[in-house]
Amino acid sequence: MHKRGLQTGFIGLSVALSLCVATPGFAQTFNSGSNGSLGAFTPAVNTAVTLPPDGILNYTTVNIPAGVTVTFVPNAANTPVTMLATGDVVIAGVLNLNGVSGMLQDFTPSAPPVNPGGSGGPGGFRGGQSGMKGLTNNAASGGQGPGGGNPGVDGTTVQGGTYGAPATFVSLIPLFGGSGGGGTNGGIGGSPPGPFTGGSGGGGGGAIVLSSTTKITVTGSITANGGGQNFCAPSALGNGSGGAVRLVAPEVAVPGTIQAVGVPSCTPSNPGRIRIETVVPGPIAPTNPTASIVNVLGPITANSVPALINLPTLTITSVGGVAPPPTPGGSYTTADVILPGTATNPVPVTLTATNTPVPTSYTVKMIPQFAAPVSTTVNSSGSFAMSTATANVTFPNGRISALQVFAGFTLTAALAPIIDGEPAEQVLIAAGFGESSSLTLVTKSGKEIPVSRLSYDDQVKVAAALHELQARTQGSKEAAR
Repeated sequence: MHKRGLQTGFIGLSVALSLCVATPGFAQTFNSGSNGSLGAFTPAVNTAVTLPPDGILNYTTVNIPAGVTVTFVPNAANTPVTMLATGDVVIAGVLNLNGVSGMLQDFTPSAPPVNPGGSGGPGGFRGGQSGMKGLTNNAASGGQGPGGGNPGVDGTTVQGGTYGAPATFVSLIPLFGGSGGGGTNGGIGGSPPGPFTGGSGGGGGGAIVLSSTTKITVTGSITANGGGQNFCAPSALGNGSGGAVRLVAPEVAVPGTIQAVGVPSCTPSNPGRIRIETVVPGPIAPTNPTASIVNVLGPITANSVPALINLPTLTITSVGGVAPPPTPGGSYTTADVILPGTATNPVPVTLTATNTPVPTSYTVKMIPQFAAPVSTTVNSSGSFAMSTATANVTFPNGRISALQVFAGFTLTAALAPIIDGEPAEQVLIAAGFGESSSLTLVTKSGKEIPVSRLSYDDQVKVAAALHELQARTQGSKEAAR
């Protein structure tokens, strides 16, 4: 059997929860968490900032003047950008976190036979790869990310990416970028090319949290748009979705522009998310999409408040007996895991979870390099503290495939939590490339409070509620015997 490689991808859980949590109190003094180690950021010319491994940039002040564009070089884990300042942040120029457009195939003899998908902005996901040029039935791949678009056939039916989170997810905790658009299968060349032209999907917009201990002013622009082009059949490409922009400061003024949108075309992609947290809002011009604006300043880094007790986690620990690297590269060019030639389909994919109910149903989504995505569902076993699940996945021979894992479970406790007068009904849990899991409480109307913002005592209550769910689940099993 041919060797098979795969890249691990976004891992997310969506969790419904009802538990007893008191309304948290918040400190009056806000601190962005910046240690100021990078000093003042005052670029005089267009600048590409190389992100450190954790994606966190610690400045004293930030001043991007008019006429200057700042972009970012993603790190190996493709984390979002966390730009912090102890003093004022002024964006008169451009902060650009856009995804890269896909490409129509080039039919010159020296051109590559396959186009790679456009890369996402930092924290965003790559678009789908094109099919092999010159072959009408050679499939393309879907876009990466939780809302990746499906691939198209003969320049048609291709889908743009969606952000990949429910409408109630407005806190942007955890922060992640947009999903990639699907690619289209290879076309037939000619002069001019025809009858259709294949191509690759655009990358999703990136993600940034920009925070100041004092004030943020945006008179220029911040963009986290999806990559794409306005091509229609017979030359359609899937465009990437918009990413995510979050501003947090005691004072925020945005007379300028903030965008996190896809490209309007025959294969439209979807907008991302924008959130502004401030207690003294200045003039804020309309954003695209419309921002969620709240007067409570949330946490920025994990060290801003006491660590969460018993945080649920989910990881892919083995594929065919081979452990993935801690930081997967996420490329169809180089596989993160290469299975031996003796491996046979279906291949066991092992998941490990901590502090989650048993059983939990997991969906493992496999995105082949040249075919439509295929999903498999499997239930976990073990204990609340540590559980595992193994899904049998059939990988195409000799091709690189991407893996994504999602899960959902429902918790019911004795009392409903109250947040600003509303019961909490959901907890969102997610982890991205190289990131730890994060928890957010969500009410029915969409209000969200990160669990990391709760007091230490309330975090203990959340952990106790999760353990109560496991006890009830175990009791139900015994009663059914």
